[in-house]
Amino acid sequence: MKKVWVNNLFNNLGFLVIVTLVFIFGLKYQHHLQVEALTTYHPKSSIAYSVLFPIFFGLLLGLLRFFELLRKTGEWKINWIKLCIFGLPSLYVSLLPLLFWSGLSISYNDLPLGYLLITSGTTAHTISGLIFGFLLFYVIERKNIES
Repeated sequence: MKKVWVNNLFNNLGFLVIVTLVFIFGLKYQHHLQVEALTTYHPKSSIAYSVLFPIFFGLLLGLLRFFELLRKTGEWKINWIKLCIFGLPSLYVSLLPLLFWSGLSISYNDLPLGYLLITSGTTAHTISGLIFGFLLFYVIERKNIES
């Protein structure tokens, strides 16, 4: 029993170190892209990274859940209701800056909540990206088949 507890402790500490390193290096790279965007006047790569990094980081945080599911047996299922109710709005909010900077002839005033989300800064996009990435592993379920 004690060996399992110690093993879980080291697994979780190792995961914490990996998450911390990804977070630190990810923020350093984002800062590098922002400085490059200020000097070259081409912000698209910086904006794309600032949208995609929170989604990737949310996926990383949800990875422990996926490893738990791999240990279970049964049929893989997707909770479509949870994905539609939480996933689609969070994906929309997190991808809105990419729509704004994509060069499409879409005005952010034409999009639902577009003006509010574009003028509110990056907090809404970052949180929504984390939620969407994290949710991608939490909508996957494994159910036993009853015979």
